Amino acid sequence: MTLRKLLFIALSCMLLAAPCMAETFDADVIVIGSGLGGHAAVYSALESGGKVLWIEKNPVLGGSTAIATGTFPAVGTQLQKEKGIEDSNELFIQDINRIGHNKADQNILRFFVEKAAGVWEWFVNAGLPVDTKRGPFFDPSHSSYSAARTYVPTPNKSSMYTGVLYNKMQAYKDNLTILLGTKAEKLIVENGRISGVLTISDSGTVVYKAKAVILATGGYGSNREIIAKYSPKYAETMTVTLPFATGDGHLMAAEVGAQLVNMDYICAYFGGMPKGPGQYAIGFGDLTSGAADGWKGDIWVNKRGERFINEDDSDEDPREVALNEQPDLESVIIFDQGMVDMNKRFPISNFEKRLVENSFAVKKADTIEALCAAFGLPYDQVKREIAATNADFTKGRADRFGKKPAAAFTKGPYYGILNRGTIFMTQGGIKTDIGMRVMDSEGRWIPGLYAAGEVQGTAQWGGYGMAGGTGNAPPLVFGTEAGRNAVNEGRLIK
Repeated sequence: MTLRKLLFIALSCMLLAAPCMAETFDADVIVIGSGLGGHAAVYSALESGGKVLWIEKNPVLGGSTAIATGTFPAVGTQLQKEKGIEDSNELFIQDINRIGHNKADQNILRFFVEKAAGVWEWFVNAGLPVDTKRGPFFDPSHSSYSAARTYVPTPNKSSMYTGVLYNKMQAYKDNLTILLGTKAEKLIVENGRISGVLTISDSGTVVYKAKAVILATGGYGSNREIIAKYSPKYAETMTVTLPFATGDGHLMAAEVGAQLVNMDYICAYFGGMPKGPGQYAIGFGDLTSGAADGWKGDIWVNKRGERFINEDDSDEDPREVALNEQPDLESVIIFDQGMVDMNKRFPISNFEKRLVENSFAVKKADTIEALCAAFGLPYDQVKREIAATNADFTKGRADRFGKKPAAAFTKGPYYGILNRGTIFMTQGGIKTDIGMRVMDSEGRWIPGLYAAGEVQGTAQWGGYGMAGGTGNAPPLVFGTEAGRNAVNEGRLIK
């Protein structure tokens, strides 16, 4: 046999054997995103023995934890037991369903509730500094739970959790590669499973391969196109979400057939002051929640000049639900000088400065008629609402919303604040099971793909509402689950 023929036979054998050779992976698991869900997923995957590639499009890790507080609700913790607080998982589930109007996925909700205490105690044991004097407590930020079950780290920042997780990761640093300033652009599908991701960075376009991919990319509160497509009713909603909350994971998952759920939900927080037409991004200093929480005498009217809620209700949920039902989620907060004198302050900080700097949303007039004209409100209807408020106050009776007015309109000048619903988190997201496996439109698992955190949409665990601390605890619970399960699935792949 000639040498040429021997070489041909050897080459043919190599080509035939190639499909049977083990694939080379850059990691066992790729985690995309570095908020709470991303940090939890990375640590859990590392602890489970996986090699992890962590991709973050921003130049630093942390995601939206940069602006979030750290409230965390859980039942059956050591702190609850020490303080003799009676509580149960069933009561927690009932509270979430009440606040979320029974819209949550009950399997996802129950999984979260049953796992929350264990995750909280893990953080305590890992050295998380806890405000033991304050917690557990009744969180006043949203509709209250029926038991004291909310805790906070000290200082009260969401980034305290990511700090603990990042420090714990250092024990596994040889198995962790972090790519910052790298945008995940497209999921790679091979042989019916997700096998990697195409990325874009200053270094160019690169494909990374892994046995599983976890999407922890957050929400889409800063992507007006997604909001307009799925939730056109909320086109004028403000947002305090950071500019990078653009729904990258939603778009990538949908492209490979993932099921998106609850995309028509946006539960807008009360509320924020727009800076001008077509301007949606605001800061926490532009929120009007101070007028809702502690200021008395004002009335809120919609574009039709109608009152629509008990403005002084101590429960946040009815106010938020009512605001969400108004045209463009918009209202004008109206009050007079007599109410300013009674409260000894304006309802928002730096009010007089805002009169000059944000005259689009904050206005002053000598008469109610002039104030209505400034906001484009129907004067006759607003006049009727003020007359009714004055009559109810004079007679000491509750109005049609159950509110007993704290003051009558007595003297000018008159003031108004334009208020619109504001996005803190997005409720729509990628459908998962309780293992955080992503589901397709037929309800089947997409092999190799997981999701954790706000990318799932908060409605999966919280329904149509915002319960205190559920922007923090569920992503930590679900990220932990996703990391573990992704590594275990990868072990089945050669």
